[in-house]
Amino acid sequence: MNAASPVCRTSPVGGLIPRALRLAVCAAVVCLAGTAQGAVPDAVQVTRFQRTAQYLQEAPAELRSDFAAIALSGLARAYFAEAKLAREEAVRNGRSPQLVSWSARVERYASQMPLLLDDIEMGLPVSLNLGPDKSLAITVADRTVILSHPRLNEQHVFEQGILVSFCARHSCDDISPAPGGLAAIPVAAVKVRPQWSFTAQESVCAYDGIRVRFNNTRNMANARLICQQLIQEIVTLTDELAWQWRHTVAIEWGHLEVQPTPGRPGHMLQLNTLGDTVLVTVPMLYRSTALFEQVLPWVRQRVTQQAQVSIELDADRYGWQKP
Repeated sequence: MNAASPVCRTSPVGGLIPRALRLAVCAAVVCLAGTAQGAVPDAVQVTRFQRTAQYLQEAPAELRSDFAAIALSGLARAYFAEAKLAREEAVRNGRSPQLVSWSARVERYASQMPLLLDDIEMGLPVSLNLGPDKSLAITVADRTVILSHPRLNEQHVFEQGILVSFCARHSCDDISPAPGGLAAIPVAAVKVRPQWSFTAQESVCAYDGIRVRFNNTRNMANARLICQQLIQEIVTLTDELAWQWRHTVAIEWGHLEVQPTPGRPGHMLQLNTLGDTVLVTVPMLYRSTALFEQVLPWVRQRVTQQAQVSIELDADRYGWQKP
């Protein structure tokens, strides 16, 4: 698992990369592992994950070690899962020797991660280095690992998961402070309490410029659950985006889309072409693109502190109205 024997990634769509391409990828990783030392990308062109890694290069050793342990633990889980998928695919393909061999190689690679984690626990030196292509190399004593998820299309989610875990243990406000010393916005949304009003024709759930109209007052238990869930999702998403915005992460508002997270519950939004990604659980917003687009102006004005925006949602349009 040193720089001379990297593991090559599988293709983003499953299956194996052809041997020639696999060897080319390995050669590229060997080159990166040998040249990553001291290479620092332009700070303006890096994600918050990469900015955090840059900061930790010169941070106290215990912070760097904790980050490396979280990252390597996640990498081990990803490669063990990849090995399991390869074994299952081998069974479906009549015990394909190529797939069996690939799964064994990936599993051997993953099984060495606990040895590195033991070294970190023992206090051996840890270094982090961003390569010219912004890949992160983690070196523990004299062994280097490129922090590369086995499936390319999951790399941003993988990095965000590491960042979330690390920032849950340490104050990332010190690492990526908000401009002007403004107070940090909490990542987790507080529990919201919508207000209700009733007429003979309808019931309305309202929260800070958001109104949800139900065209009757029957089945109020269902209506209350729907409204509470929706407002909670909107506020949770807003708080998460506001935290990113305050920490100078660019948000490309016209390209935001709620997507599923591969192989896990919850959802993700890629914020920009650099790859900054947030992880949230917003099933109602995910199920309806029209709903997400309708609430986005409210979210944006709250995040960027623009003029107040009000939105009105019709329960019938989204199938929330039950007899």
